[in-house]
Amino acid sequence: MRWVTYLSPSGGGARVGALDDGDVMGSPDGGDLGRLLEGGPAVLEAAHDRAVAHAIEIIVEPEARMCAPVAPTALVPVRMGDRELEIHPELVRGVDDIVLSEARTACVGVAALTVGQGEALAYTPACLWLDGAGDAVQLMLGPVLTTADEIVGGAVETFTSVEEKENGRGRIDLEDEWLARGPGRVRALLSVVTPTLEADDELFVDVGELGTFEVRVGSQV
Repeated sequence: MRWVTYLSPSGGGARVGALDDGDVMGSPDGGDLGRLLEGGPAVLEAAHDRAVAHAIEIIVEPEARMCAPVAPTALVPVRMGDRELEIHPELVRGVDDIVLSEARTACVGVAALTVGQGEALAYTPACLWLDGAGDAVQLMLGPVLTTADEIVGGAVETFTSVEEKENGRGRIDLEDEWLARGPGRVRALLSVVTPTLEADDELFVDVGELGTFEVRVGSQV
């Protein structure tokens, strides 16, 4: 299953949507995606079926304004190489939000979302932004949340570019112990660190089966 959280054009608030054949199907269920995830795979699948069969609105995916799929309520553990950080939930954004002007380096990989005893149930692209001093200023999640059963091969390739020139490539093993069974309800493992970026650079991010997005540094997408 593939899910998003988007801004409803009819009301402006964040709403959960199921992806189906290129369309965002607005869920008739109340609450957020985090609540659905807590119910486990069976609850998630039933909700997905209801959204597809009884969507309260239908939006072509490229026209939907995406939020972070879930809004963490606790610190988000992040690992990139030998470095580990904890990102405050207030720094979590979606890929259609502004990339702060002080952001200079993008660290790209995968975030795992877990339930129960910490086993990863679903994954989404993650992009941690660092300022010139190397401090975290923003963590982007999304746009799409993909359940583990949708992913073939147990790994995803990560790729970044600016103006079609590659500036980063890596690989994330989804069975990595830290990502699959590590700390926190939301945690991220990052495999690509870009060179220094400048304001107005357009960064293209490809996280394989988990999806792609493009953002402009210091400006609206």
